Amino acid sequence: MFEYRVTKYDPAVRLSGGTYNEWTSFSDVGATFDGTVLTRATYEKVETAYISVAMAFLREANVGSLAVRGLEYRKKGKRPYPEGACLTVMDVGTIMTEVLREEFWCRLEGDRGFIHFGWDYYMYIGVASACPEAQELAMKVGLFVEEMRSPYHADVE
Repeated sequence: MFEYRVTKYDPAVRLSGGTYNEWTSFSDVGATFDGTVLTRATYEKVETAYISVAMAFLREANVGSLAVRGLEYRKKGKRPYPEGACLTVMDVGTIMTEVLREEFWCRLEGDRGFIHFGWDYYMYIGVASACPEAQELAMKVGLFVEEMRSPYHADVE
């Protein structure tokens, strides 16, 4: 499996300890970072880039579906997706938006690939084959791809 961390963070400006001085979540919309207010439009542009790149990896690796795993839903009421729900790749974009906006958390996993989300707006993608076109798209939309094993595998404690 080819595994990557895909983020908006430029590794060249990583602070000591591996952190960045940037916004890290949807809840930061309206806050100021280095003198600039994070607008919803700016947030949505980055969110769209994440989803586009994830979908490009899935398409290029011929991933047809992913299942909801490790669902964590803190709100009361009906859950939008049950644990184990099988989603077509077309449905994955919607669930990614909800996870990135912190409405709930889950891993999206299948035999040929996965998408995991971490703290601070980190996304981990695993696919069964190399995806140079998806990596090129990431660069074009301002995201950074680093080879890295996801720390969110079910077998990782």
